[in-house]
Amino acid sequence: MNKPAVDLDQIALLGIDVGFSKSRPTTGIAWSKCGQFKAARTHSDWDRRSLHIPPSTAFSVIAIDGPLVRIGADDSLDRLCERLFIRGAFQTRCKPGLSNHGYGKDLRRAAAQTAEQVLHLALPSDAIEKAIRPGTSVIEAFPNAFLGVLLPESRFAMPAAGKRKKFDWLYDHAVDSGVLSDVFKALNWRNQELLAAMRAETDHEKRAAWICLLTAACAVTGISEVVGDEIGGWFWMPPSVLWAPWAREALEKSRLALA
Repeated sequence: MNKPAVDLDQIALLGIDVGFSKSRPTTGIAWSKCGQFKAARTHSDWDRRSLHIPPSTAFSVIAIDGPLVRIGADDSLDRLCERLFIRGAFQTRCKPGLSNHGYGKDLRRAAAQTAEQVLHLALPSDAIEKAIRPGTSVIEAFPNAFLGVLLPESRFAMPAAGKRKKFDWLYDHAVDSGVLSDVFKALNWRNQELLAAMRAETDHEKRAAWICLLTAACAVTGISEVVGDEIGGWFWMPPSVLWAPWAREALEKSRLALA
């Protein structure tokens, strides 16, 4: 994999972990701009979310952790990108929830609302292929799988976390194993202060937002592995060269099974 030509400290990127509690601050927001960066935890309404985003900023890529489908898609739409990651080894390691029933439908609606909130902040782009809003730079992040596919199989032999703590378990192991540093190297992102902030983060929502930010960075540099289809949308993942062998094998098996 060639080193990206994009200088990530010269552009603006935004990552959002969708939260939709009406009373609790369950949204995570992380941004980087001209070498500066910040993460915050806030609420679902735009008035309070906007307070944590640099004013008058147009972002090269905005990555949202939440199921993004085409405008007008049926609530019952079964997404290939989700089906690919609920099979085989993914099932116990980093599977998504299905967004076409139950709680998943609520999250899908919250993700759509979030995309509409920030669409005016996204630079128009034809370079970001497979964006869920054609011509924009708004994409879907999947932090659990982003981290999960990077971890060596030996990590999953260690004591597992409960379902509610799964992401934090993955994050802790990503920090401990050094795979977060590997992503920075692949991106040629030399901002060691940002890497240190990500490594030290303990807040759940902020952690998720940081991984959304890394997802945006992979996309803007053109090194993402993009998984899904035109009908159901796409997961934007780290470059396949960084995936652990078990993850590459599991994705290939899923593709063959669903072909």
